[in-house]
Amino acid sequence: MSILFSVLCGLFLFIICLILFVQYKKTQKARQIRIASTVNGIDCREFVTIGGISQYVHHRGEDINNPVMLFLHGGPGEPVLPFAQEFQIPWEKHVTVVHWDQRNSGKTYFKNDPKQVTPTTTVDRMIQDTYEIVEYLRKKYHKEKIIILGHSWGSVLGSLFSKKHPELVQAYIGVGQVINMRDNERVGYEKVLEVAKEAGNDHHYQTLLRLQPYPTPAFGDEMIRKLTQVRKFQRKYKLAAGPTFELVMNALCSPFYTLKDTRYFFISGAFGGRQDQIWKYLMESYDLSTIGAAFEIPVFYIHGEWDWQTPYPLAQEFFSTIQAPLKLFYSISDAGHIPMLEQKEKFNEALFDIFERTFERANVII
Repeated sequence: MSILFSVLCGLFLFIICLILFVQYKKTQKARQIRIASTVNGIDCREFVTIGGISQYVHHRGEDINNPVMLFLHGGPGEPVLPFAQEFQIPWEKHVTVVHWDQRNSGKTYFKNDPKQVTPTTTVDRMIQDTYEIVEYLRKKYHKEKIIILGHSWGSVLGSLFSKKHPELVQAYIGVGQVINMRDNERVGYEKVLEVAKEAGNDHHYQTLLRLQPYPTPAFGDEMIRKLTQVRKFQRKYKLAAGPTFELVMNALCSPFYTLKDTRYFFISGAFGGRQDQIWKYLMESYDLSTIGAAFEIPVFYIHGEWDWQTPYPLAQEFFSTIQAPLKLFYSISDAGHIPMLEQKEKFNEALFDIFERTFERANVII
C-alpha cells in the first residue's frame, strides 16, 4: 500500500511539475515573440462567422500596411498554428500572417458542435469558406488581393481556390504541393518499399508487400488501415512527417494554443470521421493535372527534396507544365514534408525571394 501511495504521489508531482514547466515556457515564448508596441503592429486572435459557423483566425505582423498572407494548413484537420512560433516570426516583418483553423479543426472544432459541422465538411464548402475568409481579410486590411500559402492538404485547397478566384490572389505558394493523391500514395509506397529492401529489413519489406494492392481503388476502411501502415513505415525511414518529442513540446509550449486547445491533437486523429468527405475526394477524384496547369497569377512551389509524403518528383514534374505570369520552383535540400520547420533558414531564403519578386511585380503592374 505504501509503495502504491508513493508511486501515485510521484506521478502527481511529475504532472504538476510538467504543467508548471509548460506554462513557464509558454509565458517565456510569448515574451520573446511579442509584437513591438508600434502603431501598426498586430497580434489579433478572434472568432469570425464563416460559412455559418464560428471559425478561429489569428493575425500577426509588424505593420498592417504590409501585404497579407493567408496560411492554409494541412491534414485535412491538422492546424499548424501551435507550431507557428517556431518558424514564422521572421516572416512578420514582410507580411501580416493569418492562420485559420479550418472547419472541424483546432480551436474551430471546439467552438462548434462536430455532429452538425461534419456533414458540411466538404471540399466545396472549404473553398467557399476560403472565399469568405479572403473577403473578410480584404475588407479588414483594405487590400485588393492577398497571398495564399497552402501546405499539404492546404495546397489542394489553395490551388483550387486560386484557380477559381484568381482576381483575389496576389500570388500562390505551394509547400508540400499535392498534385494527385493516388499518385502520391503509389509513389510514396514504392519508395518506402525500396528503402526497406535496401536497408535489408525483410520483416518491414514483407509487411509492406502484404499491403498490395496499394492504394486501393476506393477510400474506405481498408484504405485507411493500409495508409496508416504505410505512414508508419515512411516515418521509420524518415520519408514522411510524424509526431516527434520536439514537435509535441512545441505544441504544448505554444503561446498560441492553451493546454486545453492541444487536446484536439489527442482526440482528432487523421481518420476520426470528421474529414472523411474530403479524404474521399482526395483519394478518388483530385487530380491537379486534369484541373489544369494554366494559372492567371504568379505560382511558386517550395518543396523538400526528401518529401515522399507529397513526393518531390511529382510536384517537380507538374510544375514544369504550369503556365503562369511568373513561376519558380524552390528545392529545399535535407528537408522533408515540413520544410519551414526542418530547414528554417533555407525555407525563409526561398520565401523572402518570393516576397521580393511578388512585391516588385505588384509595383510594376500598378
